Amino acid sequence: MGSEQGGSPISPAPRSLSERRYAALWPRARESFERATRVMPGGNTRTQLYVAPFPVYGATAQGSQIELVDGAVVDDFLLNYTASAVGHGHPKVGEAIDEALSLGSPFGVPSDSEIALALQITERFGVDRVRFTSSGSEATWQAIRGARAFTGKSRIAKAEGGYHGGFDLVDVSVTKFGESSCLGIPESPGMGDDILKSVTVFPYNDLDGALERLQPHADDLAAIIIEVFLNSGGSIPGDPDYLRGLQSWCVDNDVLLIVDEVATWRTSFAGAVSDYGISPDLLCLGKALGGGFAIGAFSGREEVMAVFDPRQAGFVRHAGTFNAHPVTMVAGRTVLEILDPATVQKMSQLGDRITEGIVKIGNELDLPLTASNYGSIGRIHFGRRPPRNAREASDLPSRVDLHRLLLERNILIGPEGRFSTCSETTGEQVDRLLEAVSEMAPIALLGMGLSDTAVGAHPTKERS
Repeated sequence: MGSEQGGSPISPAPRSLSERRYAALWPRARESFERATRVMPGGNTRTQLYVAPFPVYGATAQGSQIELVDGAVVDDFLLNYTASAVGHGHPKVGEAIDEALSLGSPFGVPSDSEIALALQITERFGVDRVRFTSSGSEATWQAIRGARAFTGKSRIAKAEGGYHGGFDLVDVSVTKFGESSCLGIPESPGMGDDILKSVTVFPYNDLDGALERLQPHADDLAAIIIEVFLNSGGSIPGDPDYLRGLQSWCVDNDVLLIVDEVATWRTSFAGAVSDYGISPDLLCLGKALGGGFAIGAFSGREEVMAVFDPRQAGFVRHAGTFNAHPVTMVAGRTVLEILDPATVQKMSQLGDRITEGIVKIGNELDLPLTASNYGSIGRIHFGRRPPRNAREASDLPSRVDLHRLLLERNILIGPEGRFSTCSETTGEQVDRLLEAVSEMAPIALLGMGLSDTAVGAHPTKERS
């Protein structure tokens, strides 16, 4: 491996034909990446953004499009991994932020903007109390801490393939799986040796299997944390009977149910939980709620959330310098106003169109190509049928070649096939995405036509 003077390695030479084709199209991105690796291990501070041999780099963004440093303007279906639900640079969000900045912030004391957003959340999502954090990971972490304090028990349980943040207790069996769906596997070196002693892992969309795993721990289990559909695990909707069965088991066994909607709340006006008729004890929110700024929130039943009340003896400490930042609070209020029922429905309909269109392409071209979605969030899969759990999704071939190839047609999806829509996404953009998938999926699947001399025209800036 080569290195620059100073010791930091530059990006390795592209190995496959697909990577060489990609590297030829994005020279400025490669230059940016090689500069980045001189000062940051891996070239950035968010592991998820690395794509071999290097990621593309953004320059500016507006609405549902991004201009890359190489000059191409791409239709953005990644949307910062679903967080940009109102697109980039929404004028109403910008106006609200400008007004908040003019007041000076943060203050080091509470502000009325925090109360206003909390009121909106309680009314919209049907929760009693809410507290704010600076990230979704902090929201789930505090919810788990609160559940442990309320119940006096320490064990938690999570579904295999569920992603609930980057802290040790939940960073288990997210993408790394053991021989069975009940075997907890740490996601990363450096995690504490005792983590697995406090976590029970159970299968997703398999109620009998989940209850079999949970029942032996009923007496020492504080909470189950679950997504109503696996977001990072493959955009896999939860079976209604499975989710309702878990809630019933929790009620019968005095175990709290934490529903993680940090990413998924934007798929329905009152969150995906409202579609399933589930009433969690604690509900976590975040990502899109901040309008482009860092935010998290955890909420729930009054008696459970009361453990955080500093007026009570033995309360749970909840710190965070930028919790309830006034700028983020007004951005959140504006996002909730923009995402009214009609807008959320439009976003979901476009998400359905993408999934239906990709399934149709797979059938018509006789390709192992399908997709799954829940409303405005979805995933492209290389397979004959959508997976029912993260284990099945992980067994499918990599989709990174499709990610690279779609960029040639000015389309940005996630390297794992992730897509989403926002308030600014148009039907014409969806048409372009489906046309590009129809053209590029056969190449990605068959590995044909990827020669060094067949790069073709560079993507252009002309796009509106």
